[in-house]
Amino acid sequence: MATRRDQPSNLAELVCLTLVIQGAEHGWAIGSQLAPDGPLGSIWSLSRPLTYRAIESLVEQGLVTRSGAQPGRGRERSLLQPTAVGRTTSERWLGTPAEHLRDLRTELLLKLTLRQRAGQPIEPLLDAQERALQPAFDAIAQRDPGGDLIALWRQENARAARRFLRQAREAQHARDGVAVSRRPEVRLSARNQLRVTIDSIARGDVMTSVKALLPDGQRLTAAITSDAVDELDLAAGDEVVMIVKSTEIMVAKAEGAPGPYG
Repeated sequence: MATRRDQPSNLAELVCLTLVIQGAEHGWAIGSQLAPDGPLGSIWSLSRPLTYRAIESLVEQGLVTRSGAQPGRGRERSLLQPTAVGRTTSERWLGTPAEHLRDLRTELLLKLTLRQRAGQPIEPLLDAQERALQPAFDAIAQRDPGGDLIALWRQENARAARRFLRQAREAQHARDGVAVSRRPEVRLSARNQLRVTIDSIARGDVMTSVKALLPDGQRLTAAITSDAVDELDLAAGDEVVMIVKSTEIMVAKAEGAPGPYG
């Protein structure tokens, strides 16, 4: 008798369930999709024994059923069909953002790829993923890694993840024929420009305080929108240009400017 859990317990089960829904009729077909040289293998691969174990678990949970057999090499292949509960479980999983930054490389890429294969839009998931990780992005950006290589790795990994989410959204817009707004080119005179290193970032819901340390020890504080901080991809330790005007301080950053270590 099938025993049900609230949801599949691991990534293997969820991916196999989704592949069944997308037309993989038996274990051999699923295993071929997840082989190192298969369509999904460049993102994540699964051995055939683990594939069959995941399928067995899905059957036990009542998310997939066996319905007949198909002749194959050596033995018949059991045909698989998703249940209504299985379809709901897969749909919910495909729309749920990854919980941690470390899960983007595998979990998010799998979800995006599977959504594209099913003809589903990826932008809602990209938006949800950025919202889910925004607290982590903010916390990491506010800390200057200094000479701490682990902190530097975390900061650069977070910044790369945020850039990926935005560029993936722009790429989707380009495929859909949606115009993508670009930042206008800004021309500045050399007057009142100071090259500084960001010391700290205090983020608010609307406005963010960006503090910089001058070579002589003085500090400058610029109040800019939080959206501008994201657009410029600012983080503590970045080298930027602050433009000092009579009533305000503006921040500029070169396109593709390196972080504190090059």
